[in-house]
Amino acid sequence: MSAPVIALAAATFGLPLLAARFSGTVSGAWDQDLLLRLNSFAATDSLYVWELANNSLFRGLPIFFSILALWFAGDDRERRSRMLTGLIAVCLATVLSVWIQFHFATHDRPLLDPALPLNVADPRWSLDWDRRNSFPSDTSTLFFALATLILIENRLAGLLCFLWVAVIIALPRVIFGWHYPSDVAGSLVLGPACVLLFYAIPYPRALFERMLIRFQDRMYVVHALLFIFLSDASMLFVSLQKLGKALVRLLG
Repeated sequence: MSAPVIALAAATFGLPLLAARFSGTVSGAWDQDLLLRLNSFAATDSLYVWELANNSLFRGLPIFFSILALWFAGDDRERRSRMLTGLIAVCLATVLSVWIQFHFATHDRPLLDPALPLNVADPRWSLDWDRRNSFPSDTSTLFFALATLILIENRLAGLLCFLWVAVIIALPRVIFGWHYPSDVAGSLVLGPACVLLFYAIPYPRALFERMLIRFQDRMYVVHALLFIFLSDASMLFVSLQKLGKALVRLLG
């Protein structure tokens, strides 16, 4: 169990340090150059593309449909315990990505960097940010982690979901200047790594399996909790984040 925990800690602290070092090298210029090349496709009349890519229903439909389809595809306790373990890992990966953005100064979000000659489709995007750092992309981390969960249970559906996340969710965030390509690359490492590391630890799966046995006559409770969790996940755990901040203020 110690090896996965050490690997997760190494990924959490190593990724932002590596990204910061990368940004200061000649190779980092390619990160910026690729950003500007992709950003050349952004314009005011392309806002509908961003609205689609940022629409919770549209971007999440294949992902959450696949998760629910796998969940209800037979009463397989072992598969469901694996999926619950993966969902906890998804939550942790998203929280870690936001934590890294707050605590590691890797590079400023492209939208907030006046030195970059970006095509900003909506000037209002540069207002009201609570964090300047953009590494890694928390949205991409969440959806790449969910796609990993699906891939473990169904290879074809997982590969299609990975393609969907890359093209529909991650790429537009670079095109419209919300993230550098390296931010997306970091999320592609962090999200799947958290899920795979949690799958490598037997204790969470065993715990969830015992829980499913205990609730086997009241599975409607588990289904209801799953729907609540996925609903908040589709909104990047905004409610959970706000609840956590409120509790910190209350206790501190």
